[in-house]
Amino acid sequence: MLLAALAGLAPGAHALDADKPFRDYVADSWGVEQGLPQISVLSITQDPAGYLWFGTQGGLARFDGARFFRYTQNDASELGSHVQALLTDATGRLWVGTSQGLLVLENGRFQRVLPAATADAQAAGFPIRALALDAGRILAAGPDGVYVAEGGRLRPLHPLPGPALSLLPRADGLWIGSVGRVFRAGAAGVDAHPLPAGAESAQVTALAARGDGLWAGSSQGLFHREGGGWRMAGSGPDAGAPVEALRADRDGNLWVATPQHLERLRPGRPAERIQGAPGSNAIRAIFEDRDGSLWLGSMVDGVTRLWNGWTRRLGQAEGLGNPLLWSIAPAPDGSIWVGGSDGVDAWSGDRFQRRVGGAELPHPEAYSLLVEAGQAWIGTRSGVAVLRQGRVEIPEVLAPLREAQVNGIVRDREGRLWFATTAGLFMLPPSGGLVRYAEREGLADPRVRLVHQTRDGRLLLGTYRGLYEWRDGRILPLGRQTGLADDTMISAFLELDDGRWVAGSTSGEDLRVYDGQRWHRIGRTQDLPANVAFFLAQTGGELWVAGMRGVYRLPMAELDRVLADPSHRVAAAMVINSGADRPGGQLDKCCNGAGNSRGLLRDGRLWLPTRDGALLVDTTLPDTTAPAPDVRIERLQAQGRWMVPRRDAPLQVPLGARDLKFDFTVPAFQPLRAPQLRYRLTGYEQGWRELDDPALRTATYTNLPPGRYAFEVADFARAKPLASAARVELEIPPRLHETPGFRLLLLILAGGVPWLGYLWLQSRHARQRNRLERLVQERTRDLQAANARLEAISFTDPLTGLHNRRYLARQVPADLSFYERDPAFRAGDEAVVFALLDVDHFKAINDTYGHAAGDRVLEQFGEVLGELVRKGDYVARWGGEEFLLVFRPCPRNGLAAIGQRLCERIAAHAFDLGNGMSHRLTVSIGLIECPVFRRTPHLLGWEQLVTLADRALYRAKASGRNAWFAYRPVPGCEPAPDAPVLDGDPWWLVESGSLEMFGRDGAVDVAS
Repeated sequence: MLLAALAGLAPGAHALDADKPFRDYVADSWGVEQGLPQISVLSITQDPAGYLWFGTQGGLARFDGARFFRYTQNDASELGSHVQALLTDATGRLWVGTSQGLLVLENGRFQRVLPAATADAQAAGFPIRALALDAGRILAAGPDGVYVAEGGRLRPLHPLPGPALSLLPRADGLWIGSVGRVFRAGAAGVDAHPLPAGAESAQVTALAARGDGLWAGSSQGLFHREGGGWRMAGSGPDAGAPVEALRADRDGNLWVATPQHLERLRPGRPAERIQGAPGSNAIRAIFEDRDGSLWLGSMVDGVTRLWNGWTRRLGQAEGLGNPLLWSIAPAPDGSIWVGGSDGVDAWSGDRFQRRVGGAELPHPEAYSLLVEAGQAWIGTRSGVAVLRQGRVEIPEVLAPLREAQVNGIVRDREGRLWFATTAGLFMLPPSGGLVRYAEREGLADPRVRLVHQTRDGRLLLGTYRGLYEWRDGRILPLGRQTGLADDTMISAFLELDDGRWVAGSTSGEDLRVYDGQRWHRIGRTQDLPANVAFFLAQTGGELWVAGMRGVYRLPMAELDRVLADPSHRVAAAMVINSGADRPGGQLDKCCNGAGNSRGLLRDGRLWLPTRDGALLVDTTLPDTTAPAPDVRIERLQAQGRWMVPRRDAPLQVPLGARDLKFDFTVPAFQPLRAPQLRYRLTGYEQGWRELDDPALRTATYTNLPPGRYAFEVADFARAKPLASAARVELEIPPRLHETPGFRLLLLILAGGVPWLGYLWLQSRHARQRNRLERLVQERTRDLQAANARLEAISFTDPLTGLHNRRYLARQVPADLSFYERDPAFRAGDEAVVFALLDVDHFKAINDTYGHAAGDRVLEQFGEVLGELVRKGDYVARWGGEEFLLVFRPCPRNGLAAIGQRLCERIAAHAFDLGNGMSHRLTVSIGLIECPVFRRTPHLLGWEQLVTLADRALYRAKASGRNAWFAYRPVPGCEPAPDAPVLDGDPWWLVESGSLEMFGRDGAVDVAS
């Protein structure tokens, strides 16, 4: 293993947090599908304008953060070879080192830069392995030394006895990696520094400097220079592994890429090895951009960007037994307890420790927690247990709770315990018996979600139907006279620092705010992200809202504005996006369950329960000190020809050009500060237009009249968008017949000549129209055929040949509409079946046998599924190793047979891994019928049913895999025929007891 560097590095501005595990960085990847000219990225740089450039094995690409502009050998023949090195200078010129020679891109044109002694006619391959900028000079690593670019030629600067393979300018000279040694070129000349004995043939292909000295990556391992000599960094069988890329970032991380893995070395810490994660496979280029993000070029995976993100996730790698969590609560000793689908664990700062196993509880799922000194109260889906002195007790006094789901446990200032349950509110005084409050005591619905005691001692209850207050043994409704409807389901509650109340609601997935006099509703009308809030927190002048669609933050000043003006559109920002109704934020999984103990705020971090462990969200803003890049209008197209605008002169449009297309952009790579570009053509329109697709940064205008115009583009994500707007002026000249002189001539020639001319024009136009109509018909047929081919491609998964999500989104609604005409389906006797399958332990195949074997298995898996369905059924690749089967209408109550048959048939199949190896696989399956309720077929959309099938699939995973689970209506439970169509996640049907889960063992579970 490679050794970490010793201490001594001075701290700098944080880019990639050195204290964060690699898996908690956010990785975004791009490949040929997004515009790279070739999948193998060998070099990366960033120019003064902010654009990123990627060199591949077959072309060059410029990237603005949203789209790629490609250059291939059609632009320069050398670009058909390996682009091994990239460099930009202060003037914006791009220097391109290839395996055939050096190119420079200036003003949109490539020019070759040949060795001074070589004639153009005699030019041969002159590989350039590295480029460097030293004291304003462009240095190139050539086959026999270092060259400098001067006067359009390469002139020898430091001749060497071997090739120059890497360059590193430093204050103490230019360091040059070669074969078996590293040279230093300074004012006194060039001196050699050999590698240790046995490394005479090692090719030093990468050099990096860090506070603890110089590092050299070679074909025979990593070397560290200390005490005037080189020593091999590391020991063991991997010590001599070839180093193919090396980078020291500004936060003290040293990134080392070998053919098998990526490694991070940090001063005073063990080395961190990364394998199988995005951005860790066959890395050949590592680059840190000006925003602090790390870009990794791979031989097989394109390019990946790493950035800090907002989160850290604590899960099985930190000792958590089961990652599906429902509750989080603080303990008096400073630890944090989490309740999951199989008991309770506690986090003490470095790892989770088991506290209670699920088998010891009334129900395995610890749905709510209250941790006190010497004891912990654990609410489950079937009653309450108490952990005292390491022993689990189920007090007899709490026996009435055994059939209830416990959503929250709170101890008030008088020492009373309150239990919010699906069977009502229960109170346990310090002495005496358990007291229940339900319909008889004033609750419209006995299901209580949460209990909250305000600062002034009031006890509030959030229920499925409104907000209540317990007052001296009475249950009183709140909000009826102040704007809060009785049917409002309260999912979260927060008392703000200024005394106002904020409540989350499932009705409209919005917020309700009480200002002391009235309740105000803030939702989609005010541009608030749709989200059923599970946890609310206030910190740093912002309101943080966590729920099933992710996490967003709302400045408190925005809350004040919208309360004063209900038409105000708030500036809420997505932080974690788990399927929100808008783009933005970090894509991640969040969050679970409504009620008490659904999150906490500690030391500026939100702790939230998710299906994949505890999610920690940093509520402090990232340090984005880099200036915002300029908005740029790159070019204009008229009559099929592109023109580059100049800032100092209006653009002259060719005569007759009336259809114009503008390309514009802003090279922005800060993930948490995405641009919002809008444009307008002044002189033609006054209002700003928004882009239909943020990645398509173009604007097209047709049939423009003659005149003077100005095209403007601004980034409205900035505080003053117009101050940094880009602008280009242009003039569309009039045609002859549009000039005043021509119109005057028409008046003079009014009479016979115009009449004859008119007849001739009519005849000519008729002939042209006929020709055009034939041409249009031909082009239409060609276009229809091309569209048909494109449609087939867009609806097909390229690996397995199966349908994809896009196909199902178009086809399933049409099929359901067709099936509704069938009497058996309309009567509810038959149903469409959705079966969501996930291949068990598929990652182990990729890790053990390689991604090629994994792809081979997925191809065969698609074939096996195709053999298990009937004609008219669908098999689609849902994503990764997940597949969705859609069975056309069949008799109801057949889910068990379908699930069992699928599990058995797939488990019996031997999958060919190649090279004579085979492997048997199992699957976990989630199933559901559509419609799920006979009398209300339109209550849930098909995507919502797939969401339920996904939850059932996770239960199958949690039960040990090679299993199936499904949802079905609870006997006797049927929504009213006039029930409104439900939006969003349908898990509320499970929580309300309308749906139940069953599996291959026949056990019933009402888990959501």
